[in-house]
Amino acid sequence: MKKFFKLFRIAFAGLLAMSCLTGAQAAYPDHAITLIVPFPPGGSTDVVGRIIANRASVLLGQKMIVENRPGAGTVIGSNLVAKAAPDGYTLLMGNTSLTVNASLLKALPFDTVKDFTPIVFVASHPGAFLAQAQKPYKTFNEFVQYTKAHPDEVVYSSAGVGSWPHLSMAMLANTVGLKMLHVPYQGTGPAKADLIAGRVDVKIEGYITSRDMVEDGRLNVLAVTGAHRASYLPNVPTVAELGYPEFESTYWLGILGPAGMPADVVATLEKVMLEICAEPGFVKQLTQLDVDVQGLPAKDLRIEIDKQISKWQKVIADGKVEAQ
Repeated sequence: MKKFFKLFRIAFAGLLAMSCLTGAQAAYPDHAITLIVPFPPGGSTDVVGRIIANRASVLLGQKMIVENRPGAGTVIGSNLVAKAAPDGYTLLMGNTSLTVNASLLKALPFDTVKDFTPIVFVASHPGAFLAQAQKPYKTFNEFVQYTKAHPDEVVYSSAGVGSWPHLSMAMLANTVGLKMLHVPYQGTGPAKADLIAGRVDVKIEGYITSRDMVEDGRLNVLAVTGAHRASYLPNVPTVAELGYPEFESTYWLGILGPAGMPADVVATLEKVMLEICAEPGFVKQLTQLDVDVQGLPAKDLRIEIDKQISKWQKVIADGKVEAQ
């Protein structure tokens, strides 16, 4: 009998070990994944995130749920991911704000480089340099001449101090040698409303949010801020083409997770996200949003993040920009 119980205990221990091993090796993912978007619903980051989540849900065989966690210039949503368990079930729809905040804010609750795992560089888009249609300059060079002749008279708006449109304009002023006045607003909507009304003169922002106003003649696009012409504005030159080759400002979108994620989980997500980025339907959807698909692996997203942090550090220092 004693021998029986001894054999029973050995067999039971073996079964328990096998059970634990099976649980540890459960295929990823085995339940829903949350994709944090650090903005309210409706913006380009949110829309792209939802397109990705819908397709990833099919390819991964588990639901990917978009959760909007706006606030503090994307710090709230980003911090949720930085502090999450590194198991691949909480991801971030990262964007340029992540790299701007790393350069602008002195007391972030996370380290932008050390506390995140890059997964895929999804997309990017340049800014459109917009002018109110009734202003006396119809080209970028005319704007430069006018602004140099009227220092501190031209007013530009942005969605807030330290926002990508603000820093892009600060970089433009530093590059070209312009003196302008900045008026920050609480969000893109009010900033654009005053631009259309002529209470401010110029603005940089993503073209998708201003396309209708350009097409109906209320705003003019004088240049784009990317390294190359935008496919959706083929006749509009880049700032670089117009004599300032060192100027380039693009807004990036990418998927990240917390630091310390298992290599196989990162590989699974990277493979699926790259497959999504290569799908013609996905490319078409983003093109309709005036967004260029990048579809680049984790190492390229890391390079982009490092490059942008360095860029914005210089812009912030040169422009003496301080967070409010």
